[in-house]
Amino acid sequence: MSDLNDRGFKGFLSAMDVVEKADESFEGKGWRAIAETQSAAVVASKAPSIFSIFGKLFEQKFLFLYRGPRGEVLTYQSKKLTDLSQAVLDAALSQKDFNNDFLDLFSLFKEAPDMIEKTIAHYATQISQGGEDLFSALREMKILYEKVKKKFGQYAAKLPLNNLVTAIFKLHCAFLPSIEEDMVDFLKQFPPEPEGMESFVENQLLLAVGEPEESEIAVQLSRVETVIHELQKYCSSYLPWFIVPEGVFVSYLEKGMERIPSLEAWFEGVKDARTRYGLSQTHWEQSRRWYFEKIGAGLITLFQRSISGQSCWTIVEEKQIKDPLSHAGETVRYTAKRTDFKIVRDDDQEGSYTLCSIDEMNITSSGLKKATKTFPYENVNFNFNELKISKEAFLDSKGARFAGYTWKYLLPGGGQDREAKNNERVECFVYYVITVLSKGFGTPILKLFFAKEENAKLFLDFMNEATILGSWKEYPQNGLPAPLKAKQRTRESDQRKAESQDPNISLVPAIERLPEILATIEEPKVVEDKKPFTLPRELVEKINSLHYEMEWSVKSNLKTVLHYYFPEMAPEEIGAIVEEKLPVAGEKTYGLKELEDKIEALSGKTLQTVCKILACEPEKEYTLEELGLSFWSVFVVAPKITTGGKPLIEVISGEKPRVIWGRNFDSRIRDILKRKFTFEG
Repeated sequence: MSDLNDRGFKGFLSAMDVVEKADESFEGKGWRAIAETQSAAVVASKAPSIFSIFGKLFEQKFLFLYRGPRGEVLTYQSKKLTDLSQAVLDAALSQKDFNNDFLDLFSLFKEAPDMIEKTIAHYATQISQGGEDLFSALREMKILYEKVKKKFGQYAAKLPLNNLVTAIFKLHCAFLPSIEEDMVDFLKQFPPEPEGMESFVENQLLLAVGEPEESEIAVQLSRVETVIHELQKYCSSYLPWFIVPEGVFVSYLEKGMERIPSLEAWFEGVKDARTRYGLSQTHWEQSRRWYFEKIGAGLITLFQRSISGQSCWTIVEEKQIKDPLSHAGETVRYTAKRTDFKIVRDDDQEGSYTLCSIDEMNITSSGLKKATKTFPYENVNFNFNELKISKEAFLDSKGARFAGYTWKYLLPGGGQDREAKNNERVECFVYYVITVLSKGFGTPILKLFFAKEENAKLFLDFMNEATILGSWKEYPQNGLPAPLKAKQRTRESDQRKAESQDPNISLVPAIERLPEILATIEEPKVVEDKKPFTLPRELVEKINSLHYEMEWSVKSNLKTVLHYYFPEMAPEEIGAIVEEKLPVAGEKTYGLKELEDKIEALSGKTLQTVCKILACEPEKEYTLEELGLSFWSVFVVAPKITTGGKPLIEVISGEKPRVIWGRNFDSRIRDILKRKFTFEG
């Protein structure tokens, strides 16, 4: 700020058009400068000398001058200096870019703190809407803050910038960008709100994983998990005040459902991510809960409505009637109560998730629970039948369908007993009964009477959907299906025993049986018409089983190297195997040619990354530290080298991401690629 009371004009007031505008506004009378900058000034009329003694008789006026967008001099006149505050603020906000000169004029007014806050908010909004990336906008925001802090340090420290930083954090940026130390301190002082960080995490996932594709759900879920781990490391270094929320993985599933509204596709994708890419236990459990909520979200609402709006009874007691002929032929009298249905959200120590309860029975992710007993879904059965009974057996008939009359006293043949006194007609109604049973449990877990058939079937649909959760536990993280887990433990135990006897011997039981199996396979006879030949189904299944067990045996014992030369057949190939033409020397298959073309199309660091990976042993996992590669360099190039939907290079997520190549291709293709590209670049 320049006080020009005692010296000549050197800034804005030195221009002729400005002086002429001031003289015109004061009608040629004298005036003096109160505050002047390079872009604006505030002046006041000067009292004539005759009024120096009688100053109270002179009415002073104030004038604010600044240049408009077209270079013209604009003015605003007032009898009080305080009335110019809004005009100065409007002039500051009308500038295309932030003008530091107007800040000097703010100090003339008591409203200065509010004026500074509005100015910062205005230009911060422009920055956030300017289309720049996140950290470029954040850098401009910090520069703007530093300018204000330099002029008004006492005001700048109290500025509410968190909401402005939140808006900036919704902009896009590069994947895990580096942040300078001064920006780290700035964000620590003005951290964004949770809304801004949520947008930042979503943008990072979208950048690294892409939009959900139904054919690539398993791969994308594995990438999401890897990105979450990398974000956690990134935040510990650059954003220590922020912790990646636990619900990021589930949030991706929710947004993915909006794009791919197929719960079955996501169910299979999560299972494949677990078996093929080692989805962690935490995200596995989160997926289970999310799936359980989804399958119940629609049905549970309808079922709750049917329970509350219609009639449903829980059978409490069934008592035998000694004389059925005196009770309309009924043999059982039912004691019941109105069913109590509640939505419950609860977890137990065993990791089981409770969805809802029906009377004393809880429907959970692991099975049905009643009191202290648990009934797994695989042991639970549901019986559904239509029952026509009279009021002698069940009194409450609200909402039930009327089915006619019978007599209270009957003859042994079923007719009316005319000799009985007071033999009155008894109404009959139709009920729909669902009985919940469990193997090994003598009495029914629950028996429900429904007045409406559609409500009973709705309950059955709900329970059938819930039982699907029992299949989740068949897909553990090590990729081995549950029926083979015991065999795997047995093989490992035998191997430990053998190694304890002779440390130089490494035994894989599946390999020992290989010659016996292969010896049973007869060479197909060559026929002129080349008709397809078939193998016995039992032998094909035995080969596939052996192939599967051998693969996991080798992976669990890295010291053993096994090359096998028969393919794993798909189910549609069983029973009809057509003789294939073997590739001759020098001939390249389409898959190999496509891989070579894609690698040759690379250049620079991406080609060097691929060559460094191909120089390693195929089908062996390496950490990124062992290869001297960064996560991003591998993450970018791996999806580019594929053929027929099979990737050459795969990234396995986890606490320490690992890289493996060639396990989707035979040894001939691996050897050709290894020889050709190991020393490229």
